[in-house]
Amino acid sequence: MKKLKDTILWIFSIICGIFLAYLVIGGIIKKQSLDENLEYSKAVVVDHFYTVRYTNYFSYEFFVEEKKYQGSGKHYPASDTLSVGDTITVVYDKTNPDNNRPERDI
Repeated sequence: MKKLKDTILWIFSIICGIFLAYLVIGGIIKKQSLDENLEYSKAVVVDHFYTVRYTNYFSYEFFVEEKKYQGSGKHYPASDTLSVGDTITVVYDKTNPDNNRPERDI
């Protein structure tokens, strides 16, 4: 019985390790692609201000070749003067505009 538990724990550990490696490597690839294919655009802040685990975020929309894309960035309520309808600069991956972020977050 103990050997079965050890085997299950070992398999579970390997699966968790593979999943974490996938997330880390995927994030690195996404960042490298954004750095290599960097483009700028203007975006409009939309009415989605929200909080996740004590961190405030805002949502924005922008267009590339007449197609709408969305993104989000950190909102600093103590020092930000962002409000709905404001225009901000975003950077996006010209090969995949879904990979984007506010310029100030780079």
